[in-house]
Amino acid sequence: MKPRVLVVDDEEMNAILLSTKFERAGYEVERAKDGFEALQKVSVFHPDIVLLDVMMPRMDGYEALRRLKSKEETRYIPVIMLTGKADVEDKVMGLEVGAEDYISKPYSLQEVAARVKSLLRMRSLQTRLRETEKMAALGEMVDGIAHEIRNPLTAIGGMARRLHEHETDPQHREYADRIIKSVERLERMLQRVDEYKKILVSTLRPGDINGVIADAARDAAEFIENEGKEITVKTDLMERPPLLNLDAGNLRVAIFNVLQNSVEAIEKKGEIRIETRPAFDQTFVLRVSDNGIGIEKDSLRNIFNPFQTSKFQGAGLGLTITYRIIHDHGGEITVESAPGKGTVVTMRFHPVKAVVAAGARAGQQGARY
Repeated sequence: MKPRVLVVDDEEMNAILLSTKFERAGYEVERAKDGFEALQKVSVFHPDIVLLDVMMPRMDGYEALRRLKSKEETRYIPVIMLTGKADVEDKVMGLEVGAEDYISKPYSLQEVAARVKSLLRMRSLQTRLRETEKMAALGEMVDGIAHEIRNPLTAIGGMARRLHEHETDPQHREYADRIIKSVERLERMLQRVDEYKKILVSTLRPGDINGVIADAARDAAEFIENEGKEITVKTDLMERPPLLNLDAGNLRVAIFNVLQNSVEAIEKKGEIRIETRPAFDQTFVLRVSDNGIGIEKDSLRNIFNPFQTSKFQGAGLGLTITYRIIHDHGGEITVESAPGKGTVVTMRFHPVKAVVAAGARAGQQGARY
């Protein structure tokens, strides 16, 4: 998703210049004329950063900043104050209220853009830290649940099987059979919990991602067959891709989770494409796209949040696990989607440096012969 910038300035020319600068740089931009309108826009636009003027009608920048920083849902949005007041006292006041940065007018658009980029990078790191903390809390929670359920479940299953074996009443046997099936369902859930615990840590070593993708695609083909859908999976993979530091087992799970979501998003018949390409920023890109039903805008912003859904697999915990695995690999994952237009999931990885890669390839060739 494009970073979102909210420009708040009552001087129209300033707002236009800033908006144009960030739109050309690939940002999504919204404008407000005063603090009151800014607070309304924040609740709808959900900006990643706010450029906030100080002297404005109805509500000045200081008051708008106080209100932003007083609410849990908006206090972590970075704010850069833009003002003609250059006195130290004014700057101190803005920083004490909660601004992350302070730029005096007249300013250089290039400098503003650089500071925005820096703050967004810091916010991304903070977000990743919070997600890691959520994942740790989730791990403790599911581990506790599994421990509390496993022992009584074993007893219930064992007793139900004994009743089923010795019961002569057909109706009672049916009741016992239902209990057994429910126990088996819970046992499968506990098995998935154990699998989740195993992937909390990735052991990385140089490897070829094409083999991992092929394995995940085979898993997806089996899933498609079980779902009874007519879905074609097409691959367009780079030959001899750069070596990546990867955990083949965990990365296979991550890619399969993405493919599984694509399958679930296609109602009966459709297509999934898996592509790999080197990118201009020296990263290696894995892209999975589908022509499914797509995702609503509000849901898209929380797609990796484990606490936004009750689903254990699919678009709930599945993508949360994927997010964790990709970041364990030092990569990034983004999702673009719209209702009725399908979904594109992009995963970026950083290749192993040339010297290490050459040694690893030599080792692979030596083992091959």
